[in-house]
Amino acid sequence: MVQSGELAEIDALVFSSGDSYVVDDETERVIWLWHGINASPDEKGSAAAIAKKWDETRGKASRVITIDQGDATDDAHRFKKKCAELGGLKIVDKNIAESFLTHWEKEKTPPMLFKVSSEEVGGDINAMEYIQVELKRENLDPDDVMLLFIPDEDKTYIWVGKGANVKEKIKGGQVARSFDKDMPGVQDEIFIEDGDEPDEFWSYF
Repeated sequence: MVQSGELAEIDALVFSSGDSYVVDDETERVIWLWHGINASPDEKGSAAAIAKKWDETRGKASRVITIDQGDATDDAHRFKKKCAELGGLKIVDKNIAESFLTHWEKEKTPPMLFKVSSEEVGGDINAMEYIQVELKRENLDPDDVMLLFIPDEDKTYIWVGKGANVKEKIKGGQVARSFDKDMPGVQDEIFIEDGDEPDEFWSYF
């Protein structure tokens, strides 16, 4: 992750929408540049300069590929597949990125809402990602699966929209289990259907 013009190594594929990242894929000789939608021009420029320097030290043997958050290009699809091999890409808002990158070690972490959708990747479950959205009832998309993650209570609600497909349901369960893997203790994974929500679910909104 680019911080003040320099790289800070991170140990998980958790990207913030407010930052830029340089991912070195030595096996395929590819240097990926990933820019969040709110990344600053300085962060993007620093990422590009770092990638260029790396490439030059290797005799320009690497291919540098730039991806912006939300891209639906072949390169973006390929990058998502590479991330899926490593457990999947988490995209979070800048204001909660720190808590994700430190494995939620803060005393209090607010509930978070994530959207799991296969629309942008043509239904390819291996390329699907999940993106944080604002915690509002109107952001519950009936065509997708949504995850309401409650870190402080060790549970995740897996909300299945009426129009969600099977692959999205499977991916939603996989993502919830990845939260379980990252968090200490045992996490509860609670499936609920669109229109059959308990009062407790709504209390977090």
